Amino acid sequence: MRTAPFAVAIVIPALLLFGPIPSRSDPAAAETARIRTHLATVERALRARDVTHLTPAQRAARARNLDVLHQYWTTGVFPTNTDFPGERMPYFIDRYGVRCAMAYLIEQSGRGDLVARVAATNNNARIRELKGDPELVAWLDENGLTAAEAARIQPQYGGPPPAPAPPPPAASTGYKTTTTASVGLNATALILNSTRAGLSPRLSGALGILTGMSGVAAGVPNFDERGQRRTLGYVNTGIGAMSLVLGAYRLAVRPRFASSAIVAPWVSQRGTPGFSLTVRF
Repeated sequence: MRTAPFAVAIVIPALLLFGPIPSRSDPAAAETARIRTHLATVERALRARDVTHLTPAQRAARARNLDVLHQYWTTGVFPTNTDFPGERMPYFIDRYGVRCAMAYLIEQSGRGDLVARVAATNNNARIRELKGDPELVAWLDENGLTAAEAARIQPQYGGPPPAPAPPPPAASTGYKTTTTASVGLNATALILNSTRAGLSPRLSGALGILTGMSGVAAGVPNFDERGQRRTLGYVNTGIGAMSLVLGAYRLAVRPRFASSAIVAPWVSQRGTPGFSLTVRF
């Protein structure tokens, strides 16, 4: 039984100071998936439209453009919004030369000159803002597409993600070492005061009070800190208070029968680490 306090003194601090690394989502992958889903939905809707009112040439051009659109979104290379943080904006051509869906369709039909002109003069314009452009209107009519359909094809691209918030400050190596020593000593005192460990109640009780006071003293000043240091402050205070209370009880009361306690690591629903203490007298 005498080896238990030392095992607890090593294991408990290790559980407190190290934890799983949270996974991070990939914003770029999520944006690509969003645009692909949008364009796939638009393609299905446009293919399902009744186009019997169009001329054979318009129907053929429309079908050809929808095939090009399918190839475009399955490839999955889309413009990047590098200029409008926090906004979704259309781009005819981004700074890397990537074409949007409408620009790609127009260019693949042989009208690269129209794409270049729109990119130079209205690169971030929405299709509804270009309805007065006679060349664009003529292209849409020739290819069996309406301005409303072209507006649906034209995606908007999410802006650059905001700068990540600075991570909570990590506790210093010195404070981690202090916490390790404090938790280890308090865990040892808890076990000595709740088991038959060969020490007198007076000695083990006094040890619990002293180690508990040191744990509380090391923890309370850090309640106003942020991040890991505050968490360790709560840990020091919590286990120190348990050790102090049990040590005081051990001094004040001389039970006629052996007491027992179970100390175990515990994590709240919010992820805050701590301890559970079950004491039987």
